[in-house]
Amino acid sequence: MIIQGKLYAEAPIYRGNARKTLFTRDGDGKNKLVSLAGEVEGTAQSLMDAFIGQSRDRKNIGLLNRLWQRLYSEAMPGNLINKVECKLQKESYPPNHFFDLRMGIKLDEDRWAAEANANYKMETLLRNSVFDFTMSINNSDLQLKDNVAKLYFLLQELIAGRFWFGAGKSKGLGRVRLEVDLPFSSPDIPPSLDKKANYLQINASFNAQNPVLVGWNWGKIDPLTTSFSSIEARLLIENMKDIPDDIRDRLEMAIGGPILNPDDWKQKFSEYFTRIIAIWLKEKSSKEIDTWILPAAAVTKLEKGKHALNKKLTAKLKPLADQPFSSQEDASAAFKEAFGKKANMAKRVTKFLEHQKQTQQNLNKEAWLQISNSLGIDESMFEQVSECVQDEVALEKTLTPACHRIQITLFQQVDQQIKLLQSDAWVDAEIQSREEHMQIKIMLLEGKIAEHQWSDPGMVPEGIRSTTWKNFLNDHSRVSYRHMRSADNLKKSIVNDKNQIEFLKSYRDQTRQQLTLPHHIDFRAGGPFNRDISREYGKPYDTIFMRMISWAPSSQKQHAWEVYIPGSTIKGAFRKRASQLLKTLWGETKKTSTLLDLLFGAQRQQGLVFFSDAYLIHPDDPNRSWCSMDGIRMNPQTGQPIETAKRDYLFAYGKQLSFQFQFNLQDIHVKDLTAVSLLFHLIRDFQQGEIPLGGEKTNGCGWVEANICKILWLTANGSEVHQKLFGNQPLKKNGIWQSLEIKDEATAIALKPLEPVVSDNGHAGQTPPEAKAGFISHRAFGGYCGKLVVEASLLTPMNIQESGESSYKSTLDNEQVNGFDFFSISPPEAKYRDTNKVYALPGRSIKGMLRHIYTISSDAQTESTDISRLNEVDSLFGWVGDGPNQAIMGRISFAFATFENPELAWFKVPYPYGEWHYTGNQWQKKPGSQAAALIIAKKWRLFPHAHLAPIVKQTENFEPDSVQARYFMAMLPGNKARFTIRFWNLLETELQRLIWCIALKPGLAHKMGNNRYLGFGSMNLKILPESYLIDWNKRYTEELQNNWNIPIKVNQWQSTETIKHYEALKKALNAKHL
Repeated sequence: MIIQGKLYAEAPIYRGNARKTLFTRDGDGKNKLVSLAGEVEGTAQSLMDAFIGQSRDRKNIGLLNRLWQRLYSEAMPGNLINKVECKLQKESYPPNHFFDLRMGIKLDEDRWAAEANANYKMETLLRNSVFDFTMSINNSDLQLKDNVAKLYFLLQELIAGRFWFGAGKSKGLGRVRLEVDLPFSSPDIPPSLDKKANYLQINASFNAQNPVLVGWNWGKIDPLTTSFSSIEARLLIENMKDIPDDIRDRLEMAIGGPILNPDDWKQKFSEYFTRIIAIWLKEKSSKEIDTWILPAAAVTKLEKGKHALNKKLTAKLKPLADQPFSSQEDASAAFKEAFGKKANMAKRVTKFLEHQKQTQQNLNKEAWLQISNSLGIDESMFEQVSECVQDEVALEKTLTPACHRIQITLFQQVDQQIKLLQSDAWVDAEIQSREEHMQIKIMLLEGKIAEHQWSDPGMVPEGIRSTTWKNFLNDHSRVSYRHMRSADNLKKSIVNDKNQIEFLKSYRDQTRQQLTLPHHIDFRAGGPFNRDISREYGKPYDTIFMRMISWAPSSQKQHAWEVYIPGSTIKGAFRKRASQLLKTLWGETKKTSTLLDLLFGAQRQQGLVFFSDAYLIHPDDPNRSWCSMDGIRMNPQTGQPIETAKRDYLFAYGKQLSFQFQFNLQDIHVKDLTAVSLLFHLIRDFQQGEIPLGGEKTNGCGWVEANICKILWLTANGSEVHQKLFGNQPLKKNGIWQSLEIKDEATAIALKPLEPVVSDNGHAGQTPPEAKAGFISHRAFGGYCGKLVVEASLLTPMNIQESGESSYKSTLDNEQVNGFDFFSISPPEAKYRDTNKVYALPGRSIKGMLRHIYTISSDAQTESTDISRLNEVDSLFGWVGDGPNQAIMGRISFAFATFENPELAWFKVPYPYGEWHYTGNQWQKKPGSQAAALIIAKKWRLFPHAHLAPIVKQTENFEPDSVQARYFMAMLPGNKARFTIRFWNLLETELQRLIWCIALKPGLAHKMGNNRYLGFGSMNLKILPESYLIDWNKRYTEELQNNWNIPIKVNQWQSTETIKHYEALKKALNAKHL
């Protein structure tokens, strides 16, 4: 009997060697065809997944064999299924026969940051791919006993999507679903099911009402990895859209070759840029004209001879000698005017006129306007440039200062493009390694490497680098020379290397195309005077959301990029939380590691829980679905932004962005119930927003609150496991299963933890854990942990500029003027922003403001140089150093502060404004002076609190009347915003200083946002009574009560003993006069 159907990849699938990247190809790999293995066989039989069969040592059996054993507690008849074929349909292949590349990183548990050289890469078949599935059944064996019924219900598991194939099953990979018309009907009497068999599926969802950013791995630059990419300057110059075409063409000819050193090339650009403009202007201002000249020699000749002119006439003629005339008529008219009554004599003179061509040098106004308008050079320089247009050296010297200003913007664009071209340099390194390894394999195939060389790293083959040879021998240390010389194996391995090189190149090209799509390009200032804010001057966002290629069933049958959150990310977040709480309560004991391995798995041990990927329920228009945020690092001494330290992010936000995923558990035994109970505790934490996903966690992203939508429980009977999990809830017959389905609100009660997680000694989390390197670790909870609920009250108007495009634009004197709204959690493109914006203070901005105060109050003048020598600020707020494993996440997280009932108004701030000074609680204008600066310890600048300067004007609407001003919407005094600050593993002195820096003392206030110098941005922060500390001894023992919450009494924590520069801070933060 032949059963034929279609097998759908509900999730991506990986089949291959754990140390390799490529999905295993059929045959010799040349045609790049793929399938799911039908039978356990070949060299990898002890580890491979296949539908049927068993390895020679009988330790690995086919997945259908396992399923049969699991359901019926007996081995599947050996000859029941003769053969299974599962080949990918032609329509599910991308054009190049390569698929998606799934990458993951491992986070160090002490630093909670990426661990060097611990990432993984695997080529996965696309989600929604379709396979042709064929199963050949032995009819005679099928008729024995109740094999028909057993096979029927076994296939029903595949039809229901309760079947996984390949690697990474617990990380979101491998789930498949079968569509088939079975040649036999459902049996009247189902076969007996193993009493221990069961299945638990928990469907969860969460929206992005709290911002989420699971960052994509692509488009990154690793400072430790050398880029192998050669960069053609021509490509960079082509993208300098502000430069006129003629200038751009000449620059390409002069300096358009390969860039060896970006700094050297920029220096060369500076030299050529102004020179080429000067040459071009001079050329455009030079024109050849026709002239008629009366030579002086001709005048002398006219004085002589038989018909000579008298001396009076020649005297009148001499001033006109050698003077150019535009035509013969003009010359004749001049002569007649000079001769007066003797005008008739002019005819004799015109015979001596000579026709000449002359070069005229007058600044071409049209050319000048093209340069000045394109590059933003002041048009009033026209006269100055006109005076030296004939002198190339002087012209270049005159233009240099103006050209230097535009170069700053151009070089920012150059750096951005170089960054993209140099990104993901690991691809180049891996390609180089594959090519070198491939060369060694070719030499082995051709017999150019002898057996005595094989085990000796010192005997390097000719033409091979010693490091390459050493690495190759290390990679193949378990392979004998005889086996390595197998021609078939070598040929297939060489094909695999070629395929991998082609795949990596192709996939990186695809990612770069994706990164440079219009909606992935940020908005930057450019154009004349830097007033045009457009994607034309932008670059790819520094971080965009994770995505993969999936098969999109449509009339075009296209492969498309799909946003998702990897199951490995969700699993990692859950494991991190579980590890932290167990190590807090039980310590780093065998009891802890055993439970973690049971629930999440370990090497050669499958975890109890399979975490699926999280997919968008309703993928929306990408322009509307994603919001932008800027990260601007400030110079602590000047209070000004550091241009080279700006970053921007495209993150998910809003109720309309909902992700759905599943937890799947199979065959829960009584001994597993402690682990299941821990999972239920974790799910409850996830529902309460205590398990963050993705990046930017300390800046308010990822703290999502999940919702359990449905629970499906399948069991053989109402066993002890059923009673423990769901009590006396009745089961319903469903095929071979007894089932229970719970939906919506009822799920909250159903997932009640079975037992508390109690501290072994009753003294959990007394002190923060410490890593071997000496820094405070994230591996467990200890010291002071909790949450501060904070209210911000504005004392003066405040502006934090919206991210992306300006919401308002106008034109004044042919120049663009922008009007900026206050920051809201909105898309970067103005036309996609909601009318009911969610105005907020970004968590990153709050963090930056408080970090600055905390730095001063801890006198952290010494820079951190190593993870083992962190200053007090970097230890708490986080730090990124140079080198591998030199980054640590902060122990404090700042949420976005949303405004409750925002009231805004328009303001106009002319510039420059440095001559205005605030002294004696009043503003004074001091013409010619520089802006005053209050600097503590010659290192940290603070802006004193002040009323708005007289130069500031509040307006009714956006009505610009000058280009020399900034126009923006500001939150008015009295507006309130609320946010939370999560903290963990704090020392007592750290919490004291943190609370002082937030709440301050009466009469003191904070300042943040733009134009602080002129009085904007003053606000009070108040820690509200809902704030609490966590008692870890009670945290997982109290049922749905907050008895583990210890209220924070702020006044008891506001000690000034830990505050350095206290008097200076008191003076600088004084806001009593407001």
